[in-house]
Amino acid sequence: MPSFIYEIPTVQLAIYSSLFFVGLTWLGLIFVKPFLRLMMGRQPHINDMVAHTTAGFSLFYGLLLGLLAVATYQNYDDVRKSVFAEAASLASMYRDAARYPDQVRSEVQDLLRDYTLYVIYKDWPAHSKGIIYVGGGNRLNMIQYELLKFQPRTISDELLHAQTLADFKEFVTARQARLVGVHTAIPGVLWYAVAIGALVNVVLIWMLDMRFFTHMLLGGIVSFFLGVMIFLIASMDNPMKGEVSVTPAYYQFLYDRAMKWDEVE
Repeated sequence: MPSFIYEIPTVQLAIYSSLFFVGLTWLGLIFVKPFLRLMMGRQPHINDMVAHTTAGFSLFYGLLLGLLAVATYQNYDDVRKSVFAEAASLASMYRDAARYPDQVRSEVQDLLRDYTLYVIYKDWPAHSKGIIYVGGGNRLNMIQYELLKFQPRTISDELLHAQTLADFKEFVTARQARLVGVHTAIPGVLWYAVAIGALVNVVLIWMLDMRFFTHMLLGGIVSFFLGVMIFLIASMDNPMKGEVSVTPAYYQFLYDRAMKWDEVE
């Protein structure tokens, strides 16, 4: 989808999408239908023929829209889970760091706080534009450097360090999954299929033969729902863009509840 789509508020986008398809249908009934009638002539049982054609088309097109709706939600949910996993790993590492010797504890916890703030205030605004900064990776390397620099002296230190490194590995994996989510979207070729299918759907509505007001009403209802379905898919197409997107709420909660209280004012 074009990037400007995600700059439109969700409610307005839903209204615009529905009005577009309803307006297209109504304009076609006024200006295009008379030419279609001239081309097809006065064929008997025209509605039965259109209905027979529509039945097969609706089956495949409805299946396509349904699968795309499920796919976009699955992408959204996968990114949300990776964000939660990263925040959970950060929280676990922050708690583990509190049990290290003073020098290591202060260094690691400071780096974790800095990383969390960077994700909230730098990474997320960039993600909403489809950009990935290198600052997060640089901070990740510094955290790893400080952890690997520590030399355990007791068995308890070894167990604590092993657990912290395991949490760090989960943290890196979740972070990579989050970054992949920045460019997660439905392939463009599928959007071509959606657009062509929507046009075919509208043309089939134009071809029906019924009273003008009834045709406008029924065509408007079908087109309205078509617009709602396409709006639903478009709004969730990229999990990191627009109002219907994954937010840094988990990181903010972690920072406020576990990290912020011991900051130096």
